[in-house]
Amino acid sequence: MRVSLAQINTTVGDLAGNVSRILDAVAVAESAGADLVLFPELAICGYPPLDLVGRADFVCAVETATEELSAQLTGSIVVVVGTVRSSPPGSARKVHNSAAVIDGAKIVGYADKILLPTYDVFDEARTFEPGAQVHLFEVAGQKVGIAICEDLWSDGVPGQPFYDRDPGKELVELGAEIILSPSASPFQRGRMGVRQQLFIDQAHRLGVPVAVSNLVGGNTELIFDGSSLLAKPDGSLDLLSPFVEEVRIVGESEAETDENTPLDEVSEMVGAIVLGIRDYFRKCNIEKAVIGLSGGIDSAVTALLAVEALGAKKVRGIGMPGPYSSTGSVEDASELADRLGIEFDLISTVETYRTLRQELESVLGKGDWGVAQENLQARIRGTILMTIANREAAMVLATGNKSELSVGYCTLYGDMCGGLAPLGDVSKRDIYAIASLERFVGQIPTSIIDKPPSAELAPDQRDEDSLPPYDQLDAILKSWVEDRQSITEILQQGGSPQVIEKVIGLIELSEHKRRQSPPILRISSKAFGMGRRVPIARSLDGWQFDGFDRTLPSPN
Repeated sequence: MRVSLAQINTTVGDLAGNVSRILDAVAVAESAGADLVLFPELAICGYPPLDLVGRADFVCAVETATEELSAQLTGSIVVVVGTVRSSPPGSARKVHNSAAVIDGAKIVGYADKILLPTYDVFDEARTFEPGAQVHLFEVAGQKVGIAICEDLWSDGVPGQPFYDRDPGKELVELGAEIILSPSASPFQRGRMGVRQQLFIDQAHRLGVPVAVSNLVGGNTELIFDGSSLLAKPDGSLDLLSPFVEEVRIVGESEAETDENTPLDEVSEMVGAIVLGIRDYFRKCNIEKAVIGLSGGIDSAVTALLAVEALGAKKVRGIGMPGPYSSTGSVEDASELADRLGIEFDLISTVETYRTLRQELESVLGKGDWGVAQENLQARIRGTILMTIANREAAMVLATGNKSELSVGYCTLYGDMCGGLAPLGDVSKRDIYAIASLERFVGQIPTSIIDKPPSAELAPDQRDEDSLPPYDQLDAILKSWVEDRQSITEILQQGGSPQVIEKVIGLIELSEHKRRQSPPILRISSKAFGMGRRVPIARSLDGWQFDGFDRTLPSPN
């Protein structure tokens, strides 16, 4: 049996567009001589549909789209495509996450997802009814089993929940000679290799080939890298390309594994973020990005990646020097715009700041207002950016990184404003790593990369006046947020107890800010946003750590 994998980029709710993509991919697979073409999980409705599947009208529309797709598939090729279907009367939840098997313009059966993940960004058990049993289908004289995504992340896979069922094993026990897996496995830095090894191990354990068609594209916070594959019991692997749509017959090369050169982790990050930006704009029907260019590294990398995603003509930079901005930063922002080939405007905020400050002195008094006067400058800049974007039907890209967002070193309604935060899951150290990639050499002025980070909202201000050095901050952040270690475990790794407690304290005090952040493109094991649910109003007493200094400043 010749199996084609159709790694396509779907949009949640765009049923007509998704069906059109599916039909195009079927035509490619059929012309190549495939007997069967496998599509990603929930390809017809898009993934993740979240609470849309709780709407009867949505489910009805998806079922209708599945039937209409079937009626158009009059060729000889068998199509396995992810969709939703109503669950039987009396079920706790009204829909199944399913795969429809279409042969000769007829839906010959469905395979329902059995294992429904409820960890990290997943909450499928909230909306889907689990499948009851596995089924086999015959294609080209071969017995085919279908296990949807999580159904194969079982049998003690490290870091996964324990499941009391093993759908892959159940299929093999029924006689499956190959297992097909429609999948929507999100990108996570460093995890593509883990996923590949998982399916190599599963093919070896089960003794049959495993074909996985994984979704590609960005859908709000989540980015799907594709990297669809066929793993054989002998350990060989035929792998599709990451971050692009591809339709190809797999398993016919004698040296599949040697044909795939993995990306380094920084290039993986860039590929994911660029795809995430491009699809967020496309799927939200917005064409142009507006970015505040401060002359600093974060806004420079944001602009660089936006140009990669959208093209230079679709990116507009705005320089907004204030009373404490250096001449060098203004020149650096202008030079960056020139190198990237983007439109650039310079709008001084000095007089606006002075006017607002004078108006507020009757309420707040004269003299130094501390962080309030710094944040006033940031909010003026935010207002300018949002007004320009509003007038031009564009979207502001927030430029903050994960390191600053973690400790609240950001301003609500200032530098946090915007429709998307592309770097909100990227540490400061990784910002510099992206800027230093060989493919980007010469695009960001060296002076931007070399200068000490500064918000330039006060005289001679430097980030490290308020924060620990970023290498220390990022290490604590990874341990506390991504690895979810306790403070005791972090203290045992060494480092200053005072610095560790200060950083963790700031992380915990800043949850209210992160809740108001634009959507953050997820690239790590634990991004701020939908995969990390922490209450804002909560106690920080000794169960977490003793001696917490509640007077720590948390910039607003």
